Amino acid sequence: MSFDAMARAMEIAADRGSGAPFVIYNDLPDLEAAYRVQSALSRVEGGVGGYKIAWNSPALMAAHGVSAPAAARVRRALIRPDGAQVSADEFVTPMLEPEIAIVLGEDMPEGPHDADSVVRYVRRMVPAFELLDRREAKERHAPSIIASGVFNAGLVLGTGTGSEIGGSSVKVGSARYLSGEGKPPQHPYEALAHVANTLQPHGAEFRAGMIVLCGSHTPLLPVSVGETAEMVVEGLGSVRFDFV
Repeated sequence: MSFDAMARAMEIAADRGSGAPFVIYNDLPDLEAAYRVQSALSRVEGGVGGYKIAWNSPALMAAHGVSAPAAARVRRALIRPDGAQVSADEFVTPMLEPEIAIVLGEDMPEGPHDADSVVRYVRRMVPAFELLDRREAKERHAPSIIASGVFNAGLVLGTGTGSEIGGSSVKVGSARYLSGEGKPPQHPYEALAHVANTLQPHGAEFRAGMIVLCGSHTPLLPVSVGETAEMVVEGLGSVRFDFV
């Protein structure tokens, strides 16, 4: 009997909607099945506004037992503007990742793509915070994580003031995590190409105006109620939001 991706997607959507603890699905046969579930999940939840890359460093790939970075969708309704107030009531286990986001200026056709071929589709790059909800996850199981959208719970899109990628500074509340030395794990164009090559075979459409998160400059960061998160990328711009 073939794996029922839609039935599993409906289970995951119900859990995400209720804030139930993250579930490991040991019956997922492989990563391809995980991406089929993720695609079905996007049909259940609706309104894709962008995409994300995950685990795009050798250490993270090794930790999750995979040979390539993962990718996932970002719901349009969970994309917030620079300076937003993000409610803690929407999260069970909130975490952050400071990243560079690409905003697409043109629709991307089916690939394969590489770092050179995607340049024409990029409108701009800006700093962003990925918002994640790990829902009390205790284990690493790549197929389950991919099927469930790699913990994505939206993003905050920053304001661009330039086009150069310099060092990044990150502060959450009173804690400073980077002070000008942070760099992306890979060039954003490489990340965009990988995300498109991974998700387009599973029905993802990369349309003008969509946002693609290109990898965290730090490990996962905690955030607490009352804190403000801020990121500045030299030569590119900044992003901030309040967690309330």
